[in-house]
Amino acid sequence: MKRSAWAITAVLVGLAVAAGWFFGLDSRHAVALVGAALAAGVANGLLEAVDVRRVALPPLPDPVLGLADLQALEFSLASTDPGARAVLEVHALAEMVAAARPHAPRSDALVAFTARSRPLAPTSRELRSLVDELERLVRPAPAVGSSAARPAMDPSAAPTAHHQEIP
Repeated sequence: MKRSAWAITAVLVGLAVAAGWFFGLDSRHAVALVGAALAAGVANGLLEAVDVRRVALPPLPDPVLGLADLQALEFSLASTDPGARAVLEVHALAEMVAAARPHAPRSDALVAFTARSRPLAPTSRELRSLVDELERLVRPAPAVGSSAARPAMDPSAAPTAHHQEIP
């Protein structure tokens, strides 16, 4: 046994003697109490000396996002007050996109959002703009000569006075 284990055993025996005197125990009960303290101290020392490898549990698998999770996230993002789950999901997505595209230009808001390990809760509008920027970063850039690079000017596609988007 180590020196510290003997010290703990001595303290336990001393406490047992003091308790026997304080409570006025008869000699048989006092000896039983001191014997129990001595046994507890020795058992503590033996257990302290045993070197057992601890079992390391395997890490938990990443959860699979199902349709219900995606619908809950979409509902949270569409609400006026996004929930903590939506903010954390968008934060995790932002960190993955930042790691996947380290040299892509980012706004100051996205840099500030991904800089924290635990993000602050943004407003619904700020969260929507972050999601739009993440979507822009993830989409591949259109080829220079493709028709996607030059949008067609269709008069029916132009917003009218009652169909304009509110900024």
